[in-house]
Amino acid sequence: MHQPTRPFTRRRFLLQTAGTVAATAASRAAVPGANETIRFGLIGCGGRMRGLAKQFGSIKDTRIVAVCDADTAHMDAILSHLGKSAQGASPRRFTDYRKLLDRDDIDAVVIASPNHWHALQTIDACKAGKDVYVEKPVSHNIWEGVQMAAAAAKSKRIVQAGFQNRSDTGLRRAFKFIQDGRLGKIRSVRGLCYRNRSSIGKRDTPLDPPATIDYNLWLGPARDQPIMRPKFHYDWHWIFNTGNGDIGNQGPHELDLVRWVLGDPALPAAVQCFGERFAWNDAGDTPNMQTAWFEMGGVPCIFEVNDMKTTPKTNASPAFKSIRVGIIVTCEEGEFRGGRGGGYVVGPDGKERIRKFPGDAGKGHQKNFIDAVRSRRVEDLRAPVREAHRSSALAHLANLSVRTGKHAPLDELKKALARKEELLEVLDRQTRQLAAWKVDLDRTPYRLGPSVQLDPDTESVTGPSPAAQLYKPDYRRPFVVPELT
Repeated sequence: MHQPTRPFTRRRFLLQTAGTVAATAASRAAVPGANETIRFGLIGCGGRMRGLAKQFGSIKDTRIVAVCDADTAHMDAILSHLGKSAQGASPRRFTDYRKLLDRDDIDAVVIASPNHWHALQTIDACKAGKDVYVEKPVSHNIWEGVQMAAAAAKSKRIVQAGFQNRSDTGLRRAFKFIQDGRLGKIRSVRGLCYRNRSSIGKRDTPLDPPATIDYNLWLGPARDQPIMRPKFHYDWHWIFNTGNGDIGNQGPHELDLVRWVLGDPALPAAVQCFGERFAWNDAGDTPNMQTAWFEMGGVPCIFEVNDMKTTPKTNASPAFKSIRVGIIVTCEEGEFRGGRGGGYVVGPDGKERIRKFPGDAGKGHQKNFIDAVRSRRVEDLRAPVREAHRSSALAHLANLSVRTGKHAPLDELKKALARKEELLEVLDRQTRQLAAWKVDLDRTPYRLGPSVQLDPDTESVTGPSPAAQLYKPDYRRPFVVPELT
């Protein structure tokens, strides 16, 4: 319905750039010197890129030489925002990221486009000889993450994920403290994502994209569906076609903390989830209340998403043990509570704070990527794409469960959770909150998902289940994510 001015197929792009890729790889065989400028292209110039652009632009011996977005208004805004951060450069503008990748004067790219674009743009950047910093979640689904990790390994590119918590000085100290056994064995881990979000609304007729957008290039691999939300940008997060809900928006940061504190184990063999989108009656189709559970590294884990305020009249979300966004690590001799910016340990009584770990919110994360680009050592990265893919996959597994689940009356849900006291406690808190919203759980019941089975070795969903059918989507041509494994 909205076509680009000049058709530019994936096949044509790869054919045209084959020589350039080889030349780029040869020209970058030498490691950049300590004072050699690393030239960046920015892909996806919305709100998150504003912070990233300023952070990267302020690092010594880096230069932003190109910006790209399907929305020209976003490019106008990012260039205005950059100001002196671009270090006096006049970045080139592109609406098609493939043309940006075709240039040999770009060493690395920063990707902060919508979730459904992360995989294809990262893979194409690796093929074009560019190093990549890609925002969370690194993928839109598990299958894409597997291909992204393969692309990075095969191309020998440095690919860092925007899991900046991995660089938080307080969390690095705290997790070493825990992993050294200073609190005894880990008994359980709980991740929390409580945000006070609101309804996105709903239109009676489809929304036309803004005139500044090349909609074909914005949509890319996603299906061309009517847009029934009033706001075009950002609210794509709450539509499964382009986003992953809050478990795949804010949640990957805390899911990554869960894996990190456990020593980055393999993915769990099974994940189950219950949840629903309650009360808002809007255009979103992702849950605003969602609870997943799994065992990883031999440790039981629970992850909660709650985007609803405590009551419709308040402007605050609930909290659990004083934590809204973060993790709780329960050990034999105490409990760590915290998240971005650090945390603290309480003793066995659960009250007295016996140790604090103040952090810096991971402000050195972008510099860590630059250092690895210079060293060419993937092991120098704090959030390599392989581990970031697995942390993102936890969110995708939870979504596969709830999306393929069935509505369950409250009594049936309680019966299914009867042997899981911790989950019954979560359900009790949620139902009291929903009662304050006057949600009738007979008319709008929870959706209880099946246990999604995974082969941790191949990282693929097993069995003839509906979840397995969603594992690898059908892409809109020509924007097809290639199979590399």
